[in-house]
Amino acid sequence: MFELFFIPDFLGISTVNPSIHGGSDAAGGGLVGLLDNVLSALSKVTESGGGFQWFPGFATLGYNVHPALVHFPVAFLSVFFLLEMVGCGLRRDRLRQTASAMLYCGTLGALLAAAAGLYAANTVPHGDAVHDIMEWHERLGLAVASLAIILSVWRLMAKQVPVGMEKALFLLLSTIMTASLVFGADLGGLMVYGHGVAVHNLQQADAHHHQHGDGM
Repeated sequence: MFELFFIPDFLGISTVNPSIHGGSDAAGGGLVGLLDNVLSALSKVTESGGGFQWFPGFATLGYNVHPALVHFPVAFLSVFFLLEMVGCGLRRDRLRQTASAMLYCGTLGALLAAAAGLYAANTVPHGDAVHDIMEWHERLGLAVASLAIILSVWRLMAKQVPVGMEKALFLLLSTIMTASLVFGADLGGLMVYGHGVAVHNLQQADAHHHQHGDGM
């Protein structure tokens, strides 16, 4: 006999335990009972004030969408730098073509994240202790966006693979951009996790710290 245990607390279903073989659908068990419970729960959460909210994390951000956007340039530009270095070292044009796509996507993401960051800097409350950190984070973010634009335009206008000093300069700017990205991300993490900037409800120390994986 196969038992299915399904306990979606966020839907408000306490326990659903239908017996696939031999279950009594008439008594509320089996697949019919499962579907009936799911449909009932869905009807509850779709009612006004049902307590269910789509994307509560984004709703908490409000107009400060910078934390949601900043991950895109971090990911795309990091992959660009890695593929560009490997492609140049191994002389693989296919890798460099993929790196170009990552660069263009990362540039778009950097522009959006920088714009959202400038807005957040003027709207998110912060004290004097974190102001200098935010200023450096802003400078590094603008440097990343500026260098990404320069590298993207350079790559788009290039008619041939750069060699010699041109190649060295391109890699140098790519390295500076990536370093700025890393240090800027580090300062962003310091502001959020070290100083609680833009965090609405700071975590309160719990008397009992739950270890993931512990038994009940």
